[in-house]
Amino acid sequence: MVPALMKFLDINDDTRARGRELWELLDPHADAVIENFYAQVRIFDISAHVTDAAIERLKARQREHWASLFDAQFSDDYIKSVRRIGIQHRDITLNPMWYVAGYMMLKIAFTNVIAEAALPPITKGRFIKTLDKFAAFDMALALSTYDAVVLD
Repeated sequence: MVPALMKFLDINDDTRARGRELWELLDPHADAVIENFYAQVRIFDISAHVTDAAIERLKARQREHWASLFDAQFSDDYIKSVRRIGIQHRDITLNPMWYVAGYMMLKIAFTNVIAEAALPPITKGRFIKTLDKFAAFDMALALSTYDAVVLD
């Protein structure tokens, strides 16, 4: 499944290298992006499971997840982690609508970091394309667990 999804999204060695470069740009902004995301989640009271105590744990996990995604190794540990995340979201009955909308909030915030960076337009375009591919890959893997009966 993973190789087919990577091929479908045209995630190749160049894309993976660009993902690592992109994280160098995004990393200094990640804490603020994640903080703003969870502030919005709290305002909308999306899930009873998302308490203040849970948010503090989730912020660190969220940061680790993004760093792992942009590391672009797509190792077994990364794949298992994404599946666990999807299963946890499914098990707390988080509506996929909120999962996708939340993911897009984070993606838009990261896109804004790229857009505001002092980079040539061609580099910004490549980074945004890479961000889109990585977000689609990560989201597809996590959401695939919603219908899964048995996972390895």
